[in-house]
Amino acid sequence: MIRGLVNVRALARYIIKEQKMNVSIDAVISAIRRYNLARSEKTFENAKKMIGQVISISTKNRLASIDVTKDSEIQRLLPKLFSIINYNQGDVLRIIHADESINIFIDEKNLEQIKKLLPQGKIIRIYTDLAGINIRIKLDAQKTPGLVALIANELTINNINVMDFMSCVSELLCELLWFVEDSNLMKAYNVINQLWKQNLKTTS
Repeated sequence: MIRGLVNVRALARYIIKEQKMNVSIDAVISAIRRYNLARSEKTFENAKKMIGQVISISTKNRLASIDVTKDSEIQRLLPKLFSIINYNQGDVLRIIHADESINIFIDEKNLEQIKKLLPQGKIIRIYTDLAGINIRIKLDAQKTPGLVALIANELTINNINVMDFMSCVSELLCELLWFVEDSNLMKAYNVINQLWKQNLKTTS
């Protein structure tokens, strides 16, 4: 719309039809015109500039995810996971606490050992054949609105389902971790890499 490529009345008719709205076309036109296009455009332009400052993009396949119940027994067992994980060999261990469950990302090679450690009644579900994409980017990324939405949108329009997402921040940089199905790994990597290359030109 900000580039004059979309007719407001045509867009209003489309919205009414798709959303099955029982309203007048003038009411929808009025709502569209109140939308702050300039602010939205600036937000995503800033996000694109930040994408151009990606330091590195790396991948890892053959990952698994285990969802377990969140209770005191699991809390006592979690520290024992570290005896299985070998960071020197590049093993993955990422733990996310939700309100009612805990999500554990590991290498598939460690799955059986960890399953033996966890009581079967505590395991909610297990996903295998996962892969991760790690985007290392400047620390300013943490304070850049629209950055995650920009990447997620590119993956979505390329029909790539994001199984999970998390971020980690150190003193020097920000890491954005995207988890997809293993079969989508190269496609997802190419999409993100192309997004970086397109916006690298605008920041150099």
